[in-house]
Amino acid sequence: MNGETLEFPQNFTIKVIVENMLTDKENRKNIEAVLLSENIIGVGWSSKLSKEGKYLSYSVAVRVEDKSQMDRLYGKIKDIPNIKYAI
Repeated sequence: MNGETLEFPQNFTIKVIVENMLTDKENRKNIEAVLLSENIIGVGWSSKLSKEGKYLSYSVAVRVEDKSQMDRLYGKIKDIPNIKYAI
């Protein structure tokens, strides 16, 4: 981040990319469960299927209160079934 430090609370859009193996509803439920485990409400959901249909990406706006919560969130996202990336 070029020496910049984040200020909290922080609003940002998180993008989660999963393999297209579960239904859209199941994928979203898995992501929402992680958000709710950190008392985070996701808003402005969008999803997109990759060109070849192999991956689904989900974008959702979130608000994290501190760096610790953000680190826990990304740590838990890694446990989502069929996850490829989270940015």
